[in-house]
Amino acid sequence: MAMPMFRRVPRKLEEVLGDEGADEFVDFINDSFAANKEIVMELVFERFEKRLSEELNVFRAEYKAEIAELRIDMHKLIASQTKWMVGAIIALTGIFSIIVKL
Repeated sequence: MAMPMFRRVPRKLEEVLGDEGADEFVDFINDSFAANKEIVMELVFERFEKRLSEELNVFRAEYKAEIAELRIDMHKLIASQTKWMVGAIIALTGIFSIIVKL
């Protein structure tokens, strides 16, 4: 159980309220703070959850954009390598035919 926020009231207030009244007042204050604490925690959690969701959506969008860029770069790289391989094969075929004719 959580520790109460207030354990006693100031002496002057206790004199006005009496012992029983002061105890009831302290219980009332502690209950009120406990209830407000729960409400605040719920609000903070909801805001955190909303913010986390927003940040995740931004992250996903950035991630998708970067993946798309990587795919384009990979496609360009593969196309370039394919051109070099085809060129090398054609050049080697020509060179091989010259060597065979000798």
